[in-house]
Amino acid sequence: MLFSKKELNFDVPKVMGVINLTPDSFSDGGRFNFPNSKKIDKGKVLKEIEKMQSHGASFIDIGAESTRPNSIRISAEEELDRIVPILEEIKNIEAVVSIDSSKSEVIFEAIKSGVDLINDINSLKDEKSLELVKNYKLPICIMHKERNLTKNSICSEIENYFDKKISELSKKGILKEKIILDPGFGFGKTTFENIEIISKFDYKKFENLCLVGISRKGFLKKLTRETNLDQTSITTGIISLLNGAKILRVHNVPMTVAMVEEVFG
Repeated sequence: MLFSKKELNFDVPKVMGVINLTPDSFSDGGRFNFPNSKKIDKGKVLKEIEKMQSHGASFIDIGAESTRPNSIRISAEEELDRIVPILEEIKNIEAVVSIDSSKSEVIFEAIKSGVDLINDINSLKDEKSLELVKNYKLPICIMHKERNLTKNSICSEIENYFDKKISELSKKGILKEKIILDPGFGFGKTTFENIEIISKFDYKKFENLCLVGISRKGFLKKLTRETNLDQTSITTGIISLLNGAKILRVHNVPMTVAMVEEVFG
């Protein structure tokens, strides 16, 4: 798949490293802030991105607003203040740069900065965002999070959502081959439903690339009673890759890349 000028072969699954420029993300909020400050330590961020690349991350996903349950929404201006200085510094890196945002103002500035992929958990609900993605022909990652409270299994519900959304976006001018699918672990789903997705969801049913963001999710802590969730995150992520997903969105890049290489060669 072509991401701007970066071509990736998915014969072997790829790893996406997470950079959260937020003070309140569930796993690593405040990690890149100066001590006792809301200001971003740009040097620390760039060092981490370099480290992720050196350990084999094919994608770097950068977000500046937390999407954890009950998190506080921020203005586009505040999100831009956090993220634009970083994007300006990584225009020419080897990895595919992904922006994790649902705001059209942020997406537009990210596109101007040369971002390669839009990761929108609201699946282009904002018509302005949709027009930007369409006009610039960028890949877009959409996510299942809106529950359809029927008697269908969670896997059937996600499949139906993806089929409907792919058709809807295609009719509005989004290139079908540019759509990436994310089942949305943890978003409005029970622990049992998350386990069902891990064990049963068949990503191979779709021609589109599928991305899994399961790293350090809260339901894993409920299952394991552990504080360090990296090993569990990687294990469940590998199961998703074996079921046909092609991209793992993770916090611990070195451990994940090592395991992906061991399993998939």
